[in-house]
Amino acid sequence: MRILFVTAAGAHVPWIVPLSWASQLAGHEVRVAVRPMGVDAVRGTGLVTVPLGDEATIQRAQSRHQGLAYRGTPRNLPGNWFADPGLLDKDLRVNMALRLLAAAEGAAADAVALAESWRPDLVVYDTVASVGLVVAAAAGVPAVGHTFGYSFGFDYQGEEELWTAYRRLFEPHGLDPVFPQFLVDPCPPALRDPHRIPWAPMRLIAYNGPVVAEDWLTRRGTGPRVCITSGMTSTLLDGVVARIVDGAEKLGAEVVLAVDHRDRATVAERPPTVRVVESYPLSVLAPTCDVVVHHSGVGTGMITAISGVPQVVLPQSTSQDFWADKVERAGAGVAVRDVEHADPDVIRDAVETVLNDASYREGAEAIRRGNAAMPTPATIVGLLEDCAAGADVRSSPLLRTA
Repeated sequence: MRILFVTAAGAHVPWIVPLSWASQLAGHEVRVAVRPMGVDAVRGTGLVTVPLGDEATIQRAQSRHQGLAYRGTPRNLPGNWFADPGLLDKDLRVNMALRLLAAAEGAAADAVALAESWRPDLVVYDTVASVGLVVAAAAGVPAVGHTFGYSFGFDYQGEEELWTAYRRLFEPHGLDPVFPQFLVDPCPPALRDPHRIPWAPMRLIAYNGPVVAEDWLTRRGTGPRVCITSGMTSTLLDGVVARIVDGAEKLGAEVVLAVDHRDRATVAERPPTVRVVESYPLSVLAPTCDVVVHHSGVGTGMITAISGVPQVVLPQSTSQDFWADKVERAGAGVAVRDVEHADPDVIRDAVETVLNDASYREGAEAIRRGNAAMPTPATIVGLLEDCAAGADVRSSPLLRTA
């Protein structure tokens, strides 16, 4: 069976790769299609990578519509609006949907060409990469959405403005609109809300790239180890890293500052007591830490969570507020909400609270156990095989409904 995975960008590779890895072991042929900005990240996994669209064209198309920008978007939006955007103000909801569809339109021609040349038997697409549905429609095969707790479950048929825009994604290529058969979601149960359509829970086995496991990973000092990171795709903590480091060092902590290679210069003058690691896989680093302090990104947060490690999160946007709420409700960490004005003592107090209160470690450990209890990627591959063969999988015990 040929399985095509379609993802939006490099940031989503940790969710897509475990499933494709399991598919290869099962003897299936796998390719991953991605917009140009994500090519390097996918190629680094060793998988066959197919670029879709022109990055500059896609970005120009997206810029015409407001999405969930870092600045200028209302904070603390109500409810689980990621799964049910109907909770949002109509203008924001429509603009978010149009932004996603604009990215898909910019890659649709390449998607159709890929469908015709490679002829996949099944398409598994990142739910923020709607172009995957175009590939499935062009190939005449089922589509399965791959999410990570956040599905952006727009009801395209329920609003005329959205339905018109959705049809416009397919019609220029002579295709009828299609929808996913179901979703695959590796988000741990304690952090997930129900989706609008059936979904299959899947154990998250994160992949962050190759690494040499140096001896310092397991050689610990007398103090706690605190990892500070803004992930591999964000620079949102650049202006406050010094304060975070100062706060952690006052606790006598061993500080590990994990940065992307592009940001190495910004931390070149860090004190010698701070270990700086560049583009280091968090899935390897996090389990050796006592707490991870980060920008409240879902990628960093979920990898930390399945490692059983508490978090101190520093949200600065509405999507980061959403993750911060999840972490606090699960009892797996605390949030510093006004990080731009927080002094080192405030951050230190948050880190100290998480380190000294055993309930946070217990909350994080509960998330780790919940993830370990979910079906493995290899199990979900069987569901994909059934779907590709034309079976009605709606009654599968692997699927959940709201």
